Amino acid sequence: MKRTYAINWYPTKDGESVSRTTMIKISKPTGKTDIDAKAAVELFTKSCGNLKRNTIISIKELDENGKQIGEDITPSTEENAIIPSGR
Repeated sequence: MKRTYAINWYPTKDGESVSRTTMIKISKPTGKTDIDAKAAVELFTKSCGNLKRNTIISIKELDENGKQIGEDITPSTEENAIIPSGR
């Protein structure tokens, strides 16, 4: 089983804030959204640069058909925590 996340982001230093989407696949997920989303962010930072250089707008978990599961996950300003945007 794999989990797929679509990370919507833009470069922080770029004068324009054109958003981009990067697809991240977790090959060995734990089954817990918070842990798997954090692992996806870690893979994102390894490939695209750290979070000082890039701003994450939202993270979406996708099923095998590319449809969104649940609500958008948005980064929190507190301790780099990731929380769902709605309850």
